[in-house]
Amino acid sequence: MRRLLFVLPALTLGMAAPLYAEEGGLLTPNYGLMAWTVIIFLIVLVVLWRAAFPKILGAVEARERHLEELAAGAERDRAEAAALLEENRRLLDETRAKVQAAINESRTEAEQIHAGILADARREQEELLARARRDIESERAAAFESVRRDAVDLAIRAAEKVVRRNLDAEDNRRLVREYLGQLSGPAVPAGA
Repeated sequence: MRRLLFVLPALTLGMAAPLYAEEGGLLTPNYGLMAWTVIIFLIVLVVLWRAAFPKILGAVEARERHLEELAAGAERDRAEAAALLEENRRLLDETRAKVQAAINESRTEAEQIHAGILADARREQEELLARARRDIESERAAAFESVRRDAVDLAIRAAEKVVRRNLDAEDNRRLVREYLGQLSGPAVPAGA
């Protein structure tokens, strides 16, 4: 860029000289005018060199530094964003793993609860069946005992009619019990 600052004035002077020729036409050089043009140009160049160019170059360099800082900042931001993205992915993976573990644990607990409920239902069903069997057995025994008593009473009445003998009720019962005991196996208790 600095070379351009020196080459540009020289080209300008070389091209301007033939255009300002006074007496011989456009192509005749006027050396006095050229000298003053060069002197004024050099004065302006020195003033610009001392006053404006440092500020212009400083502004350009500051702008370049600012752009480099922005680029570096963008690179840092991109690296930071990539690190945050990776961290977010890791956290997401951890969260997914925890959620999956919680789901599996819940599923296992639900299966255990389901199995417990089924076991309780089976146990209650077996208890109900056992109670019903006991009740049925007890009712059956009571019905059998009732039928037995009725049979004893009927047998006594029948025996009284057949025998026509007047035995007391206790003797009749004893005879029927002995007879039924021989038929069915165990004897009926005397108080029944």
